[in-house]
Amino acid sequence: MNKEIFKPINSLEGKSFSVKKYQRGYKWTEKEILELLNDVNDHDEDKGRYCLQPIIVKEDSEGIIELIDGQQRITSLYLIHYYLTKKKYYSISYETRQATRELLDEKIEVLDSAITSEVSWVDFITASSEYDNVDIYHIYNVYCHIQKWFSLRESLRESMLDKLINVVNVIWYDISSSSNQKLKLDTEQVFLNLNAGKIPLTSSELIKALFILEAQNKNSKEIAKLKATELSREWDTMETKLHDDLFWFFICDNNRYKQASTRIDFIIDLVNRRPMKNDDGLFSYRKYEEKFKAKTELDWKTIKKTFNKLLEWFDNKEVYHLVGFLIVSEIERLSEILEISEGCSKDVFRDKLKGIIRKEFSKTSKSEDVKVKKYHLENLDYEKYRNECQRVLLLLNISYFMNNNSANKFPFNLYKDHRWSVEHINPQNPRAFLTIGELLEWLSSNKDYYNNSGKLYKEIVRKITEAYAFVSKRESTKLLKEAKFSDEESEALDDLSSRISEDLVLHGISNLALLDLNTNIKISNKTFIEKRKQLLDLDQTGKYQDKKGDLVDVYIPVSTKNVFAKIYTTENQSIASMLFGKKDMTDYMKFMKDELTVYYN
Repeated sequence: MNKEIFKPINSLEGKSFSVKKYQRGYKWTEKEILELLNDVNDHDEDKGRYCLQPIIVKEDSEGIIELIDGQQRITSLYLIHYYLTKKKYYSISYETRQATRELLDEKIEVLDSAITSEVSWVDFITASSEYDNVDIYHIYNVYCHIQKWFSLRESLRESMLDKLINVVNVIWYDISSSSNQKLKLDTEQVFLNLNAGKIPLTSSELIKALFILEAQNKNSKEIAKLKATELSREWDTMETKLHDDLFWFFICDNNRYKQASTRIDFIIDLVNRRPMKNDDGLFSYRKYEEKFKAKTELDWKTIKKTFNKLLEWFDNKEVYHLVGFLIVSEIERLSEILEISEGCSKDVFRDKLKGIIRKEFSKTSKSEDVKVKKYHLENLDYEKYRNECQRVLLLLNISYFMNNNSANKFPFNLYKDHRWSVEHINPQNPRAFLTIGELLEWLSSNKDYYNNSGKLYKEIVRKITEAYAFVSKRESTKLLKEAKFSDEESEALDDLSSRISEDLVLHGISNLALLDLNTNIKISNKTFIEKRKQLLDLDQTGKYQDKKGDLVDVYIPVSTKNVFAKIYTTENQSIASMLFGKKDMTDYMKFMKDELTVYYN
């Protein structure tokens, strides 16, 4: 490679950069932009220039500089400079992304104004729908982080601008002047062989370059240009849709692809049947590379067909919910579901999906040498079959969306974003209450059922009442573990707890609901009426404040809200009661049976 040339950023003023079709889009995130800002800020000018990683280019006779590697850095430097000066220092043209080119070259002030005014991404693209693409989404977020970084360091603006222009350098490689013959290939081929920079190329980016090179090799210049443009347009459309979390989390069954930049790799790997446990990130690329070298046609149509099939499922309300349930509950993998769908009509495919659920729900386990159908509602038990309980409760909430007439869908993205658990509607263990007061309320709330429990029970209540009256006079409530109960009283309380749990079937599905883990922890071991109040309050606000003081998003599933609001209870007296009693549980169980009967043999 030719000798390194250090170019300060001030030497790039007025230059025209071009990003060709074979390139990926802009992908920097908060991590990369903050690393750059902090590194430049921390750099000691007495130590000389601050150098970024190499920028690999090819400059043509008209002065247009093709960015082969380095567009992420060049674009990011452009955004930082514009934020500081409100001037366009150089130009960047994205060849296949007209909206991105327009935003950077002509409408950058629109982006600056929106972010300065704290306009959200959703509102930004609502007002300017032409900018709704993956590149601009990342540009928008990076510009937000630039604005936030400087808003906390106003005094650094002048010094950072000086550093940016005069101290920051790029290591400049122009392959057109290189003495290395290997670099005197087409720029696409050079790109194909590169894996430089802080953000490595992913398999999909290399594959895209292969498809474009194939088009160039097999067609005239004009036809090749048309095919490359069409492929880039279809590629960008696919990436944009995969960026929609509602769509993405309905199909994604592997955390390997959790980075936004690798989502399209998921589709390509599906087509190429990459094994679940295969860690070769270039698995699919190697397959296409072998075909490319053998001059065998690369099959873009199958990738499109697979993606379009997933889009059809997403738009079909029933199929969306059935597939989404199988994926997020980890009953079936998407690759297997795709195989099952081959050659099926929509109705047959839908019935097959239900059949997979019925097969799962017919599974048995051995209990004392007796086979037990663990998914049957009467057998579901929090302590024995917690995972099965969670799957049934998830399906119950999903069925609400399948069976109503609205266009709303169950948000699998929220389900995947949170950790979920099963919550007892009535508290499961009164010994776990944090305060004597909570324990007293729980015991008192069950008096209607246990008026004839005997003297020992009344003695315990009396003891707790006395202890509560004593500690309530102090500034803070004493924890239950500090309360001085005799061994006999503690044992009696545990016995009483077991009697109540057994009689009311507190571990059964009729006393369980689905909640995210954070909300579950927040309301855990409170009485029913306290849980209901907190849940309904959380549902209205949509957020709660954690121990650090941060606001945390909350999503309360519809069936969980309904059961705590006693929507399923049919008896007026039970509806008015502050308890979630036997009648409430019976009605809740009946609702589940009616709602889920299609999934049981």
